[in-house]
Parts: sequence; structure tokens; C-alpha cells
Amino acid sequence: MLGKLFITLKGFNAAAMKFDLHIHSHLSYDSLSSINAIVQYARKRDLRGIAITDHNISASDTIVRTDLDSDLWIIKGNEVKTDIGDIIGLFISGPLRNTKANALIDEIHDQGGIAVLAHPFKYRRNYPPLLLEKLDAVEVINSRWIDLGSLKANPAVDQLLATVKGRSAGSDAHFPFEVGRACWVTPHIKTPEDLKKSICSNSGQAFACRTSEWLDGASQCVKFIKHPSARQLAYITYRLLRRRAFAGRKEIS
Repeated sequence: MLGKLFITLKGFNAAAMKFDLHIHSHLSYDSLSSINAIVQYARKRDLRGIAITDHNISASDTIVRTDLDSDLWIIKGNEVKTDIGDIIGLFISGPLRNTKANALIDEIHDQGGIAVLAHPFKYRRNYPPLLLEKLDAVEVINSRWIDLGSLKANPAVDQLLATVKGRSAGSDAHFPFEVGRACWVTPHIKTPEDLKKSICSNSGQAFACRTSEWLDGASQCVKFIKHPSARQLAYITYRLLRRRAFAGRKEIS
């Protein structure tokens, strides 16, 4: 039976470090957030680091840094839509080219990065077991989706969490004010490599101050403004109607 995951930050003191590992900038097709605004909110929320994980594009090296002298580590990442759903590459060294999950995970590993399954069960109800074994971590809390621990016991959820050892968490922010709404919390660590190890070994805690799916609709409106099309307008209408029809339902069937 799954209980609520990581509601309190047990065992962590004032030296604990917070990392929002899923953030989008204006380089994503559905975000207007500038890097400066993201950084400003990250510092306001006392984050030690953030991951810029734009959709199918890597942020410029000129704005992505992990130097130890900075008061804010900015981890280079990329969120890619694949045949099994969205996968985030963290700690990558360059753009990701593959959109097939199996090849993408290999590409992420070849770059020295880690592969994270983003907002699991948001768009599909099961995952190929062999691909799960290749993943490094699961995003257990996404502030635009749900805390996986809030779902009722389900074989698919149990299999996912049992197969993939690592854990991650992030706000999935598309607007600056969302930054820090969910984060991965660790004891004091010294380097980004320590953070990578914490994620892969599940030696931190996932935390969220709130979760809500409704801001997704606002991002779809941003996408329509940046790239207007009849198809996108129809999709926005469909999502609104679907959310009204299934409001409050978070079970996996």
C-alpha cells in the first residue's frame, strides 16, 4: 500500500539544500519565462540549484553553469517527448537528438547524464519493463501533476517505483512564480556530482508545497500565442472539457 511520499523533511537540518530539477524557460514553446526571472525566483525560494529542462531544445551554455563559486547551480537539462512519454536528461553536455526512449536513454548516458521519467502516468498507464530498467530516476513529485504517493495502490505504480531506484522532483515551472513549488532536498553536498549521486541513489527527499494540474492549461495558451493554430485551439478546448469532466480523479485505471 502506497502512503503519502515525503511529506515532511525528516532528518534534515538548516544546512539542507533544495533543488528544483524541472524548469522551463522562454526557449520552450509553451513558456515565456526569462532566465533572469527564473534565477530571481530560485534565489527568493532559497534554492541551491535548478535544472533548465526546455522541451526538445538545450539552453545555451552561456546561461547554464554548475561552477562551485556560484550561489546557484544551474544544471543543464532537456525534456524530450518520446514514444513512452517525456524523459528528462540531467547533467548533459549537449543537445539530445533521439526521440525513441531506448536510444535517448543511451544518448543521455553517453553524455554523462542521467535519465529521469517525467510526470509518470500523466499520458500513459504503463511502461515497458526493459526500458524502466535503463532509467536512472523517476520524478515522484511534479507540482503540475501529482505526488505519486497520493495515488491508490496500483501494480503499475508499484512496478515503476520498485524497478527504478532513483528519485527526482521538480516544479515543471513554465512561469517564474512556480519555481521551487516542488524540489529535491539533500543534506549539505559539495558538488553537482554529489547531487547526481543523491538522485540516483534516492538519498534525498522529494518535497512539494502544492500540486495542481490547472497551470498546464495556461501553458497551452502560451503555446497558442507563440504558435497559433486551429489544432492547438481545439486541443485547449478538449483539455478544458476533459478536466471539468474528470475533476478530482487521480486514480490509474
